[in-house]
Amino acid sequence: MSARSVIEKDNVVIYELLGSNDDKRIEAMLGLYQMLFPQYQHYVQRMRRRAQFGNEHRVGNIVHYWLIEVDGQPAGLRTFRYIRKRRCGLAHALAIHPDFRETVVDDKKLSVFIIYECLNQIIRDAKEYGDPPVLGMVNEVETSRLMEHYERNGLIQLPLKYVEPIFSPDAEGKSRVEELAMIKFSPMHMGFLPNPETKVETYSREMVTDFVFAFLVDHYGLPETHPVVLETLNSIKV
Repeated sequence: MSARSVIEKDNVVIYELLGSNDDKRIEAMLGLYQMLFPQYQHYVQRMRRRAQFGNEHRVGNIVHYWLIEVDGQPAGLRTFRYIRKRRCGLAHALAIHPDFRETVVDDKKLSVFIIYECLNQIIRDAKEYGDPPVLGMVNEVETSRLMEHYERNGLIQLPLKYVEPIFSPDAEGKSRVEELAMIKFSPMHMGFLPNPETKVETYSREMVTDFVFAFLVDHYGLPETHPVVLETLNSIKV
């Protein structure tokens, strides 16, 4: 079965892969992921398994795996989710193949076009489920240079000290406690792309706290009492 196209603009088509059984496009996305995120290659098997399920395999999480094609060629990928109880989206992997990074769509670089289309998607998700309007999309951003690029394109850098949990490769027989003990943490910035419909122009401590819980607890599965969660909350400067 072919994946469903969710966005078509000029020579760019974006496909939703979850639950599609479109093995050719799923493997194209995973191939791009392996090439462009070599440090996360051990996640590929998990992603391949996840691709077999629909968007709401995990209750309260509406997950999206997108493959971006330009002129019919695999050009990029985006993975993200909408977390209903937190009224926000979480942006995960975004990568564009070097051959397509100068592609312009709707007067935007391809990467920026995708960022805004993800925001539009979680806005649609909330409406489809009858939820209150989303506040916006929350992003983990690796470098200061990249954060500056995103700020020029509408993101707000949030005032906290944040780290991304990086899990070890799958290992049979390990308990959850053992898995948590093996996590490594990588410093990141956290950026926020507001939903223009809700007219959120700034942020409160409560909002940023929810964003931290959305990533570290709801997505990564850390306990709310985990030292890293508590340290991150304590670092919020609002």
